Amino acid sequence: MIAKWLRFLLWQPYALLCRRFPLWPFRVIITQPVEYVTCIRIDNLITRLLSRFGGGYDFAVCYLVDESLLVDTGFPWARRSLRKTLIELGGVETITTVVNTHYHEDHTGNNDLLIDLCKAQVLVHRDAIPEMRFPAELRWYRSFLFGPAQQADASPLGAAVKTAHTTLEVIDTPGHCPGHICLFEPDRKILFSGDLYIASDLDSQLGDADGPLWITSLEKVLELKPEWLFDAHGTVFEGVDAVEEQLQRKLAFLKTIRNRVYQFSTEGQSIQELTRKVFDRHGLIDFLSFGEGWLSLITGSDFSRSNIVKSFLREKFRIENVVEDAESIENEFQRNPSSSIDADLI
Repeated sequence: MIAKWLRFLLWQPYALLCRRFPLWPFRVIITQPVEYVTCIRIDNLITRLLSRFGGGYDFAVCYLVDESLLVDTGFPWARRSLRKTLIELGGVETITTVVNTHYHEDHTGNNDLLIDLCKAQVLVHRDAIPEMRFPAELRWYRSFLFGPAQQADASPLGAAVKTAHTTLEVIDTPGHCPGHICLFEPDRKILFSGDLYIASDLDSQLGDADGPLWITSLEKVLELKPEWLFDAHGTVFEGVDAVEEQLQRKLAFLKTIRNRVYQFSTEGQSIQELTRKVFDRHGLIDFLSFGEGWLSLITGSDFSRSNIVKSFLREKFRIENVVEDAESIENEFQRNPSSSIDADLI
C-alpha cells in the first residue's frame, strides 16, 4: 500500500512531466525504404545503449504506410518527438488508421496521441483489446524506460487493412505474446513483422511469450516468401533470401531450445536448474543472473530465459497427457471390445 501511495504522489507527476519534457533528449531518423512506406525511428542515448546489447530491441519505430496508416505508435516518452514529426510530415491531415502489432507499451504508447491529433481509429487483434482498454500497471523499469502504459480505445482487426494504393493482409502470429499480428502486402511481398523477429537469438522473454506458438507463427510467415521484412524495432531486411535466412535462424534458435527442454526435463528439478541445462552457458553474466541472462539482471527477472523454457515445458506435458489418454482409451477397448468407447477415437 505504501508503494502505491509513493507511486501516486511521486511517480505520476514525474511521468506527466516526462511525456512533455523527456529526461533524455530524443532524436528522430526518417527513412523511406520503399515507395509508400516511411520509417519513423525515435531513440535516445539510453535506448541506444540498451539496443547495443539487446540486438536492436529498444527503438521506438513507427511505419507510415501510404500516408494514411501508422503501424505501431512507439513508447510514451517519445510522444513529443512523434507529434512534432507527424506534423512536419503532414500526417495530422492524412492519417486515419493505426494498427498495433501487439499490446506492449513500446508499440502502443502513443495511441491516445493519434486519436487526439488525427482522430485515427486504432485497430488491434481481438485478443489484445482488453490490454489496450485496461492496461496493467507496468513494472518499474518499463515505466522508467518507456513511460507508463496509456489507455486508449481500440477495435478488432479484420482480415485486411486497405489504403489508397495497397491492401495489407492481417496474419495471426502469436508467440511473442497473445494477440500478436503481422501485416503482409502480397504484391511487393512486404512483411511488417512486429516483434515476430526482434533478433534471431534473443533468449530472454516476458512471461506472456509462448515458444510453441512462436515456432508455428514463424513457419506460417516463411510460407509467404516475403521479400522485405520491417521489424518493429528498426531492423530492415531486403531480398527473399535475406529475409528467409533471418527467419530461419530465429526458427532454428527456438527449435533448439524446445529440443533441449524435451531432452533435459526427464526428471524433477527446479525451473532454474532446467534453464541452466537448456542454455548451458557459463560466463560472468550467467553466473550473476543464475543462468537467466543479462536482461534478467536489469529487469528483476521480468525478462528471463526461464519464461521461454516454461512455455516449451507446458507443451511437452500437454503432448504427454494426450498420449497417455490415447493409450488409456486403447487399453480399455482391448480389455473390453464391447465397451461404449468409440473406436474412431483410437
